[in-house]
Amino acid sequence: MAKTAAKKKPVSAKKPAAGKPSELAVTLYNVRDFCKTEGDLVKTLELLKNIGYTTIQVSGVALEPEIIRKHMDEFGLYCCATHEGLDFLLGDPGRICDKLDILGCDFTALGGMPALYRCQTGAQELADKLNCQAAAMARRNKMLAYHNHHFEFDRKGGVQTLMQTLVENTDPDLVKFELDVQWVARGGANPAAWVRKLAGRIHVIHFKDFTMVNDTEPTLCEVGEGNLDWPDIVQACRETRVRFFSVEQDNPFPGRSIFDSMALSYRNLKALGLK
Repeated sequence: MAKTAAKKKPVSAKKPAAGKPSELAVTLYNVRDFCKTEGDLVKTLELLKNIGYTTIQVSGVALEPEIIRKHMDEFGLYCCATHEGLDFLLGDPGRICDKLDILGCDFTALGGMPALYRCQTGAQELADKLNCQAAAMARRNKMLAYHNHHFEFDRKGGVQTLMQTLVENTDPDLVKFELDVQWVARGGANPAAWVRKLAGRIHVIHFKDFTMVNDTEPTLCEVGEGNLDWPDIVQACRETRVRFFSVEQDNPFPGRSIFDSMALSYRNLKALGLK
């Protein structure tokens, strides 16, 4: 009697591992207009990967984190950070940490200070809230940070700046800063000096540049194409062991697509030794 061939067990699909992080990252906020649908997200991630980016910051994308993670894995991308609104960040810390877990990420930042807190008492209140939430998130090994703009450096007639209030009244072991070097410069401060001032508190930094166009308003441009002292900034980041350098340019430079801008920033930063 002939033996019946044993049935082969079906081979289950293996889920791709998250990409290996590189220190040079790109924030999806730059390309938010090209991430509104799942199909657009796929095309955008492929374009960024082809430029050379393997690390991303998830900001300005309204898609579910499960969808984003699926396509991150598809292209071997790693998420170094997210940006969230104040209501979400001051809500259930478990929800925040769950979202970060889905994305394989351990760092999130408040993208900006609401107008309600743009005074000394407001900044102090915000610092207290960030301390409390950061402590809760730390129990799940997640980091909470604040991302600056330029107004935090306004001295308001010689009074302490809002940035100083936030720095001095947040726990350095818990609350981090996602320093945006372009906004530091636009606020009249020295980006490299602030990187050194916040040593040990910057896990992810925003690299952004600006220049003057037609003698009018400052215009955002590609990193290395504007007026910031990038060798000094990069050196300060090296000295203070910043982990991720996330390229951000809110809008395309006149005459270029945002993807061309992201490619130019990538090449310029690679030339400065970033990996």
